[in-house]
Amino acid sequence: MGLQYHVKKIERKEQIEQCEKFFINQYMWNSKQNPLVYGWMGYVEGEGLFVKMVCEEKNPLRRYCRHNDPVYTDSAMEIFLAFPEENQALSNECMYTNFEINANGAMLANYGRGRKSRCSISEEQFAMTGVKAAVEENKWYLEVLFPEEYLKEICDFEEIKKGRSFYCNFYKISESEEILHFGSYSPIESEKPDFHLPVCFAEAVMA
Repeated sequence: MGLQYHVKKIERKEQIEQCEKFFINQYMWNSKQNPLVYGWMGYVEGEGLFVKMVCEEKNPLRRYCRHNDPVYTDSAMEIFLAFPEENQALSNECMYTNFEINANGAMLANYGRGRKSRCSISEEQFAMTGVKAAVEENKWYLEVLFPEEYLKEICDFEEIKKGRSFYCNFYKISESEEILHFGSYSPIESEKPDFHLPVCFAEAVMA
């Protein structure tokens, strides 16, 4: 049986650390680094799924500053959420969304069915995410909202709120050769680097 993450309902974003804690500790594909990364995901009623992630990494690589820049070549943390339709088996061609964020708070954010059918989220949706990041002496963190309005566009979010499963994975990445690394929460079964594999995601259930 694979990993299962329980999504706690919270009243305010400030309560996020009361949620179940996850760790990114599966480093793969000849990673040169394996920084400690952990985080929390919760559901804020009427707002959406809120995620906070922390990386214990000093002076993270952060060259990009604009949304939809290739932040995965910096030091980035990523959240992937997959939403199979009701009675549909989980597959790599199901609807999933990926939010990839560097320490500047620049975010690459897409959605679609399968890897080849990706669309960027709109400027309005970007604004609604409230994405932010901050760098401290020996670590950096990010916070981001998957807005309920956005989720309702890409999946049957009302049924998910009632307890239907969706799927999630959390990642730490840099594709820059000098600090190359690929870390995940739920293990990825692939011979080559590939985070776009929903069949390897953990099950997520509203607690």
